[in-house]
Amino acid sequence: MKSHMIVMLLSVCIFSASCMQSNKFDEKKQVVITGKINQYIGSNAKLYLIYSQPGVKSSRELVNIDSAGRFEYRIEGYIPLDAMLLEKNTFANINFMYHPGDSIHIEFDTKVEPLALLKTVTFSGDRAETNNQILKFQVMREENDLGYGAINSSESYKKNVADFIVEMDSVKARQVDLYNTFIEQYSPTKEAKEWAELFGSETYYYYLGDYAFGKKDLPDNYYDFTKEILPITLDKLVCWKVLDRRFILYVKKIVNSEFLKLYPDIESQKENKNRLDSLYLRFLMDKSPNSLFCQLAISHYYITQFQGNLTDSYQRNQDVIKSALDAPFIAKPLQKSYEDTYDYINNPGELTGVILKKIENTPIEETFNKILEENKGKVIYLDCWATWCAPCRDAMPFSKVLMSKFSPKDVAFVYVCIESEEKVWKKLVSEFKFEGGQHYLLDKKQSEFFRDVMKVDGVPCYFLINKKGVIIEQGFHLHPEEKLTEEKITKLKNE
Repeated sequence: MKSHMIVMLLSVCIFSASCMQSNKFDEKKQVVITGKINQYIGSNAKLYLIYSQPGVKSSRELVNIDSAGRFEYRIEGYIPLDAMLLEKNTFANINFMYHPGDSIHIEFDTKVEPLALLKTVTFSGDRAETNNQILKFQVMREENDLGYGAINSSESYKKNVADFIVEMDSVKARQVDLYNTFIEQYSPTKEAKEWAELFGSETYYYYLGDYAFGKKDLPDNYYDFTKEILPITLDKLVCWKVLDRRFILYVKKIVNSEFLKLYPDIESQKENKNRLDSLYLRFLMDKSPNSLFCQLAISHYYITQFQGNLTDSYQRNQDVIKSALDAPFIAKPLQKSYEDTYDYINNPGELTGVILKKIENTPIEETFNKILEENKGKVIYLDCWATWCAPCRDAMPFSKVLMSKFSPKDVAFVYVCIESEEKVWKKLVSEFKFEGGQHYLLDKKQSEFFRDVMKVDGVPCYFLINKKGVIIEQGFHLHPEEKLTEEKITKLKNE
């Protein structure tokens, strides 16, 4: 009888703990981020808050700084995650972690070098111990050139696959050693330890993925490195900024490849979107290693569609989606993303009006108005790129092909280059040999305004503007190689 009672009590405890875990992240709470920039004089610092959450796309928001160097920003979240303050003048990245309901305070000095700035950062308020620890790891990573300076990509990318992998394995070994040194020296909290492990090897996975972009002769097992992300657990989400990029690459290169092997005829049936969606959702539900992975994969699938202003599949598959997404911290933000996309599709002019209002009396007003005025009555395909961006340059031949399919009387191809040197820009434009393209180079200040107002998180970024000057949509999904891009331009041309 006694043992029976113990078993019952244990069962109740386990059940209660399970219920508490499932309900723990049901509701979002506000996170208050405050800070103080020392020696601030109004122009020697510019801050952006960069953050993302499961179920939504990444955000890059300008942070207002008052005359005394103080700032405050509020976000809402369901689960412990990380975010980053980008100081634009130095390109210093200040990473930190937050829990829903936290109040976090950040203080630092203005400097001219990113590492020097990082060394002045201090955290107080909630999560202070953890954030000061992960800050130490960031400093260690930069001091040892194990971030984005770990290799000279322009030279390393010229190597053959085998030699490049050897170089990257050497980088990873050094990154693991650095992580172990961090653990020994600082005895970090559990969350700081989890975060540092993912952040420490960030560039190892980034460079392997970036090297492969556009290459056709990779060995069959090249993308096996993406499998190291497994298993996906709730604890790992504290380094979501890094985890998300690795997760997306794994889905693209491993999950989607397995799906195509299972349904080799699916490419020829793309017109039957109902069947495609149904098969893919069922595949994710049946083949995912755990529920969290499945839910993140479904979320990613639909966020990608929302970025392309596609909502039909989400509407059609509501029953399946609701049954699969039982984590509110994924399901609720995804539903909000759908609602925002739906509203935008039905009222694109409202956003365009907001953008035109924002550019008034700014360095880009004249350029943007000139683009709209000179192409009045035409569909505009606008390509925002940079000379230092390899994917931007790689896309240009496809852009020439796309341009050749439309008359310049109907469609204008506009290329806005940002954050680039004039001599390099002129050289590349000459090499591209565009006939009929309209080219603009924005200076540093104009580039900043263009990024802020047009919500350009990364390049290349493409825009579709209709004959009335309304921005219909934007994003990487409008890549000139994509068949859907041609179809969207044709539709706008015929309206």
